Amino acid sequence: METGACTSGAAPDVSCDRELRSCDTAEYDTESSEELDSDDANDGDHFDFSAEASTMNGWSPTLHKSRHMTYQEWADATRKAPATESESFCVSTTMQSRTTGDAPLNHKLCTWSMLALIGSATGLLAVCVDKGLEVVYELRMTLNERVVESWSDSGVVGLLVQYASFSAACMFLASMAGALVCFAAPLAAGSGIPEIKCYLNGVLLRRVVTKKTLVAKAVGIVFSVAAGLPVGKEGPMIHSGSVVGGLGCRMLANIVNRFGMEHPLALARERRDFVAAGATAGVAAAFGSPMGACLFAIEEGSSYMNPGILLKLFVASCTAAFVSRFFASLALHSSSNIFVRMQAGNMGTVVPVFLERFERMEYTVWEFPMFIIMGVLGGLCGALFCFCNKKLTQQRKKWMQAPKFGKKGKVIVGKNDFFRFLEVLFVTFLLSSVFFWVPISQHGKPVSIHDLSGTEKLFWSTGTASLRSLLHSPREEDFDMGMLIIFFCIHMTATCLTYGLSVPSGLFVPSLLGGAAMGRIIGQTLEPYVTADPGIYALVGATAMLSGAARITISLAMILMEVTGNSQFSLPIFAAAMFARWTGNYFGRGIYDLHIIELKRVPLLEHDPEKELLHIPAREIMASDVLGFAEVEFAQHLHRKLQSSTHYGFPILRHSRAVGYITRDALHFLLNSGHAHGIFDHEPKVATWNTMMRQLARKRPGLEPLSSAALGKRIDLRPYMTKDFHTMSENASAFSCYMLFRQLGLRHLFLNNCEGEITGIITRKDLIMMDDLSKEETAEVSPQQGDERDGLMVSSTSSLAAGYQG
Repeated sequence: METGACTSGAAPDVSCDRELRSCDTAEYDTESSEELDSDDANDGDHFDFSAEASTMNGWSPTLHKSRHMTYQEWADATRKAPATESESFCVSTTMQSRTTGDAPLNHKLCTWSMLALIGSATGLLAVCVDKGLEVVYELRMTLNERVVESWSDSGVVGLLVQYASFSAACMFLASMAGALVCFAAPLAAGSGIPEIKCYLNGVLLRRVVTKKTLVAKAVGIVFSVAAGLPVGKEGPMIHSGSVVGGLGCRMLANIVNRFGMEHPLALARERRDFVAAGATAGVAAAFGSPMGACLFAIEEGSSYMNPGILLKLFVASCTAAFVSRFFASLALHSSSNIFVRMQAGNMGTVVPVFLERFERMEYTVWEFPMFIIMGVLGGLCGALFCFCNKKLTQQRKKWMQAPKFGKKGKVIVGKNDFFRFLEVLFVTFLLSSVFFWVPISQHGKPVSIHDLSGTEKLFWSTGTASLRSLLHSPREEDFDMGMLIIFFCIHMTATCLTYGLSVPSGLFVPSLLGGAAMGRIIGQTLEPYVTADPGIYALVGATAMLSGAARITISLAMILMEVTGNSQFSLPIFAAAMFARWTGNYFGRGIYDLHIIELKRVPLLEHDPEKELLHIPAREIMASDVLGFAEVEFAQHLHRKLQSSTHYGFPILRHSRAVGYITRDALHFLLNSGHAHGIFDHEPKVATWNTMMRQLARKRPGLEPLSSAALGKRIDLRPYMTKDFHTMSENASAFSCYMLFRQLGLRHLFLNNCEGEITGIITRKDLIMMDDLSKEETAEVSPQQGDERDGLMVSSTSSLAAGYQG
């Protein structure tokens, strides 16, 4: 029998008290919270790095791990993000859910109603953000105009007063956005797309899908855009829509509890679908592009996609696009009466699209190579942008530590939070000064935005307005080339400086704007020799820049075709996007994957594993000490093991063979509520599936002290364990294990020998470690030069000595 395996049949006694190797290595947080993803705490993948790693094809793999590390120790040693957990999207039915036969797979009719509600709510949120941004920006410009009227004849003094009011207004608005992020919801910083991408691929980050994050994101983006920072609202709208989707899932669970309905078996999968639907609705509401939104979810979102999920995304995106377009149509009517506007009901082509329609989109076949060259230029600029932003973010991480949270999710405000807030003020002051003096230097006196030329307005207008101007200004109103080049350089530098700042900030519009400026420069230079308007070149340049920075291709092409109302220009857009992506990939990862994997160190499985994994057997990366509970256990034994471990899941073993798997939540339910449900009676009763799920849906139970009624009692775990777990031969390749995790959304994988005995287990972190190691170069150093850090013996013969000692 395998070492340490509990015997089956009769209940084990205290002699079976051994260390347990969790089937899912997640640290468990007993904290109860209303946030959806706080139900999941940190994974702990557990490693001892052997000093005698065998070399295969010049690559040194990690061999048999024996000590069970906590995930925090693993994160400290490898510099990975500590607050993450993997989630399985597989359907796991227990024995009593099979016997009752009443539990549905999904919520069915309620699901479609909730999807439409999520789309509508996200559309309304986008409308509110747009209106709020318009009002706040107009207030800032109105203040500037009043200062100009009062100090227009004061010479240098008037200029200084206008500069002071201009910078003060920008800094005040940025301080509102920074305060929400630094002191209330740190995960509202940035676009939120990397975090949602992780969430949809089975890596849960705490406090990403919460009400507090939603408020900070939606309100903060209004102030950060209105402050004149080079940020966009589209990325934060994707994050906001995801939060709306997550809250919709929680609302549906409450409805199911309230009316005593059956909880679905595929609850984790359905929660992921709701969050994905919210993200899709966010794209559709921000751009008015339902088809592009669905393609974005496929390209950047969930790793597992099927027609059923796609249909859900389409319902949510269409609903969100309809709501946003409907409110946009109300602005077309001149009447101040809202009911008169609604009666008009103008829709269709009369409603302007996001970037407005082109009147003329002609080009010759001889211009196609130029579009390809622009794609390559966009890829080069995008790669340079990613490189500079990576270095800047690394310095930020050195200067300012990550925020700390209390037990209830509140930020423990420290000096680092104030440093982040001061950084927001300093960067805003710096950028507002540059944006003010560059156009003012052409006039030498106080001026309003209406007195500026078309090129000078680019520095003061919002990103969307500037982008429309670059795309649609006619040939007769060409931009000043010198000033346009200055704007391009300043804008891209400012965007790099701002992305990673502690304010809500999107990258879509700033990248499109920088690319449009680059394309406009090229278009105006070639204007005497080409057929296409400079605005067409601006559109191609915008495509190339965003694709080069974020590596988005198919969905970007569809979004741009929808937001310009033209599909005839698809080929140049496709060519620019693909060549920009290929060029950028030659130099490294895109900005989103860069922040996920290299900067935030989130254990996300990429699309394609390294080819070295083909030659590594699964037994070389597995954890070999797989210990678990028997099918019938003493309550004291269960309680003691749960107190001494932080794992989330446990295998049920019979003669070293896994016969089931049980979660910590189920064990907590049995120990805490066993007496109330008759589990500890002389003739034990079995708690129904719906009873257990109803209680778990309301509140994630912590482990309470064991009651006297449970002393000496045995618990039959068979009705509560699931037999839906995956196994693979220990001789299979690590590459095959990687693909199973990626495509099926697994949380763990048992490995067995030829006799069917469980010999090890692989989790997501094992594959992440292998994938990271396969990208490092190994050094020929003797094993005696190993160093012991944080309780780990790390061999200097591998790249771990340089890359993973943290």
